[in-house]
Amino acid sequence: MRVVELRRHSQRNPGDPHLSNEGRDLARRVALTIGPFERVVTSPLPRAVETAEALGFRVDATIPELAPSPDSIADEVDRATPRSFGDYVRLLHGRPALLEYARHQVGVLAEELERVSEGGRLLMISHGNVIEFAAAAACPKDAATFGAVVRYLEGFRVQRERGRWTHGEAVRVPG
Repeated sequence: MRVVELRRHSQRNPGDPHLSNEGRDLARRVALTIGPFERVVTSPLPRAVETAEALGFRVDATIPELAPSPDSIADEVDRATPRSFGDYVRLLHGRPALLEYARHQVGVLAEELERVSEGGRLLMISHGNVIEFAAAAACPKDAATFGAVVRYLEGFRVQRERGRWTHGEAVRVPG
């Protein structure tokens, strides 16, 4: 069994590609409650890389697929206005482009998880939409119960055993 934890980056000021002071402080608080991880992978955007570093981890790789969803996907999501992981699960029905995107995200998770030893843990830092779609495709029954979409540093954790996703759970930051 291997475990992947996919979280949203920490807080930044609107329009600024870097974490705000509040975002660094939030990451330092969350750092007390997570880990250890064998491998850490982020989106190439500064706010994702800086989040991993503020959590106290060295980034092993940056992956373009973890960047914010393409405009065509984001536009469709904006029109649907999902407010929960369950909404994302429902969005995958009858929308081939969204389903393909979500399955691609899960493929990225699986590929990166293979780089972790048996029993190991992987941390991935990404962005809203990416996280909800990945959860909806990896563990739809579990994801439907995760509640509201992710806020800063929230996400989900899921196990992979013998090529199958098992036991998904939301990861929340206490308010």
